[in-house]
Amino acid sequence: MGSSSLPHAQRTAAVKREADLHHLILSNIDQVNENIRLLRLQVSPTKLFRPGQWLDVYLPGIRQPGGFTVTSTPNDAQWSDGKPGYLELAIQKSPNNPPAAWLWRPEAEILASGVIVRVGGSFVWPPPNVNPATIMRLVLVAGGVGINPLISILSHIHQHPPLFMHQISFLYTTRFPQSKEPSSVLFLDRLCRIFGDWDGHHTLSLFLTQCSEAEKQELAMKMGADSARQETVRGRISHRDLLNALGPVEEREGTVVYICGVPNMTDDFVSLLRGAEGMEENRVLCEKWW
Repeated sequence: MGSSSLPHAQRTAAVKREADLHHLILSNIDQVNENIRLLRLQVSPTKLFRPGQWLDVYLPGIRQPGGFTVTSTPNDAQWSDGKPGYLELAIQKSPNNPPAAWLWRPEAEILASGVIVRVGGSFVWPPPNVNPATIMRLVLVAGGVGINPLISILSHIHQHPPLFMHQISFLYTTRFPQSKEPSSVLFLDRLCRIFGDWDGHHTLSLFLTQCSEAEKQELAMKMGADSARQETVRGRISHRDLLNALGPVEEREGTVVYICGVPNMTDDFVSLLRGAEGMEENRVLCEKWW
């Protein structure tokens, strides 16, 4: 998120924002792959945001703010053992997007720079207008960098597991990495750690595009995936995959779905799932960042 034909401020003009501005320091940069950087912004000990929200990011010399989703959790923003908290952002390389281009400048030019942020967005956990105690099954559907808000939500739930939730299914579709290494797939290592901690009721399904069956199998072996909790599939997420993830029709009143991906995928999946038997419209949430 953070790349679109319209500037972030115009796309999200009608979306609620917090009133406060926060002054942060760019404290760390990690390279995930040739197109994604993970940044950490050092924060003061305060509760800044809810899982799934984004930031207006004001950068030196750039008039319009950029819009970038927080990929860390509220817990991560708290000081711990004398170490400052942080907000994490995943920034896609976008030379035509001035804020993203600034954040892709050489590390030596931007590390320790001050930035100003404002929190916004309503694609959050827990879901608005749904009693969390009624959620028995959570389905998270991510396409490419659409994983950004969903990794924040999932990580928060991992840190604070709801006793009432029986099943979590995470469906993630992304291109096969050029490096052929799992570490080059955005947040795959984090997903594997989380699902490795959980029992077989919670499942991770990775859908890889632009690869051969042999390449898929090789990546799965490098992941060390537990077949009871994690599967690797060649191809895109299908309608059948989505409907299966909802659970039996008679149990779907307890299912909530979050979807974030490219426009066509998101629109198609939202339409399908909101119209699925047993589902209510307010239990299928999506983030439209374009």
